[in-house]
Amino acid sequence: MESEARNQIYNNYNKLFYATMCHVCKRFGDGVSLKRCSNCKMISYCGQEHQKHHWKQHKPLCKAIQDVLRDYSMDYRGETTDEWADKKLTFAQLVSARLGRHLNADETNMFLFPKECLICHEWNKSLESCQKCAASFCQNHKDGIEHKDICALLELGRRSDFSAVAELNSPLELLFDLKRVSDASTFNNMKDFVNALGNIKTDSEMPYDILAAKYSLYLTRPLTLFHAMRLLNYVPKSNKVLVVHVVGASYAEEATFLPWRLLLQLMETVTSLMIVMIGPGLKNKWDPSRTNDNLLIFGNKSLFFEYHDVSYENYVRSSSFVKPDLIVGFNLSIEEHELESDKKIWSSSIHAVAKQNCPFVLTFFFLRDFEEGTNKMNTILGKEVDHLYSGKNPFASFRPHRVFGLERVYYDNQYVVIYQCLCS
Repeated sequence: MESEARNQIYNNYNKLFYATMCHVCKRFGDGVSLKRCSNCKMISYCGQEHQKHHWKQHKPLCKAIQDVLRDYSMDYRGETTDEWADKKLTFAQLVSARLGRHLNADETNMFLFPKECLICHEWNKSLESCQKCAASFCQNHKDGIEHKDICALLELGRRSDFSAVAELNSPLELLFDLKRVSDASTFNNMKDFVNALGNIKTDSEMPYDILAAKYSLYLTRPLTLFHAMRLLNYVPKSNKVLVVHVVGASYAEEATFLPWRLLLQLMETVTSLMIVMIGPGLKNKWDPSRTNDNLLIFGNKSLFFEYHDVSYENYVRSSSFVKPDLIVGFNLSIEEHELESDKKIWSSSIHAVAKQNCPFVLTFFFLRDFEEGTNKMNTILGKEVDHLYSGKNPFASFRPHRVFGLERVYYDNQYVVIYQCLCS
């Protein structure tokens, strides 16, 4: 099975980038001699065979990197972490412009997570790669407390990345029986809920910690909303279609639509749940003539989805609008205007949310975004809006993802703010 997983990763190697690994086979650590591309110096291979294998794909990007570096310096000169992050983003944007296309995910990660000391960002010192977390560290930081504090989380994130790319496990919805969830009121956080399911398969090819982390990522959206409903003392009426608007919806919401079955089961009085995903850039398109494609039946209960690739303001004005009972936005970045522009982004949509006069739940990846987001909400609405709860979300995912910046890892829905409505 291990060799099968390795073959799957080899076939999908462009889905991942780690600067300390051979880009093709993902081997790293002791016994693996890596050589950087002599031109761009941003990607490594275990030998000429894999470098040649990837060269046709890498060549245009490699040339664009070299062209940009003739006029743009990426030497580290003592910038703060935020300044250095901005510098790397600018570098990526310049290369993207030179290529004339958006960067793929693995290409973007070349710029965000280059081979540099994770702590001090030095590129030019003699760096060592950790055998566990696969990050690089200079001599001053390889054995430091900062590395020790983050190593286990980065290792779990790396192993989870590899598991996702290998794609050998069965769909998660087949790995647990939601009927085991008999009394949701006894679960106060995500770990308790996942452990209480009781049938995370110990005979699975996937290690328990990776599987548990993946469960949490899979379940965090419906459980976060259910947790908010408990705090709000929100009891849906019997025999009513419960309508939930997911604002600012993205691919992450499209890819995790089946877990909403859990919310349907946890609410005993609800027999029909309608999830309306609204957000510019959604790939799924709403076609009223094909409603059966978006309808799932579970016994005497039904789960229905709509997708609208527009802003919330435009959805509310459309003929497709359905009045919501609750509105939720996952991992949003509340910006009033586009960068260096007067064009409004969220202002009109937030006002449209307020007019619905219903509970609004908002989550964020980071503490800083959480604090800035709630302040921007107040600025947009021109008043300080009372909230029922704000702070750490007990039903956040505990699957760590790499992020460039001070946090180094992030978790889906880590912070949550719950409003009775935005009219107060």
